[in-house]
Amino acid sequence: MTIEAFFLCFNESRMIEHTLNYYSRFCDKITILDNQSTDNSVSIVREKFPDVVVEEFDTNGEYREDILMNIRNNRWKGSEADYVIMADMDEFIVDEHLLDKLEAMKRQRVAIPNITGYNMFSEIFPNDYGRLITEQVTKKFRDRTFDKKIIFSPKWVQEMNFGVGSHFCKPVYKEGVEVQTDHSFSFNLLHFKFLAREYLYKRHRGYATRMSDVNRFLNYGQQYMLGDQHIDKAFDKIGQFLEQKSDLVSQH
Repeated sequence: MTIEAFFLCFNESRMIEHTLNYYSRFCDKITILDNQSTDNSVSIVREKFPDVVVEEFDTNGEYREDILMNIRNNRWKGSEADYVIMADMDEFIVDEHLLDKLEAMKRQRVAIPNITGYNMFSEIFPNDYGRLITEQVTKKFRDRTFDKKIIFSPKWVQEMNFGVGSHFCKPVYKEGVEVQTDHSFSFNLLHFKFLAREYLYKRHRGYATRMSDVNRFLNYGQQYMLGDQHIDKAFDKIGQFLEQKSDLVSQH
């Protein structure tokens, strides 16, 4: 069983170590696809994860979702791994029996597992890189837009046809390949986005500053233009929802 992972990166200095700490436990090869970060993301990789490959790509200093979409749809092609992960830096495929399930999927010729997506939430950023982020941040809420098929078999898939942000796809399987599409294999996707307000302020400002005319024209990534108040409202709403959910659970 071999797993190869690809992660898109732009100024991920606070997240990248969490991501690599987690995935390096079971991935045979990891490639960081860096969009010319201006922070120390790349130096963290080279210092602490020397076996991880770093590739750079240029968007002329702009946030170009069309280019990212093209990378997500093509960079994994040619991988000889049994399964590949094509993800953003804050997306974690999680399951207690992940490797065993992948082995079973391989035997049963399952190319793409089902994905159940969650957004993770914390008012404090998890700064302890000695512990897995999955252990430090456990509050979550269901988000079907993150049922993203970001793990799949390059041996059986010809095209994933990912849309914007990989939130949907239309897979095409290789000619002559018989795969099992009616199955019960499922993994969780944990999206570590809501990790302290100041962390999200900075991320959104970074995307807004680099917003390209192409993105504006196609209406890609417009949530990054809504400002700090939008983030505050989201944090308040999510916090209240999770508190109410916790109260209901405790009552039972």
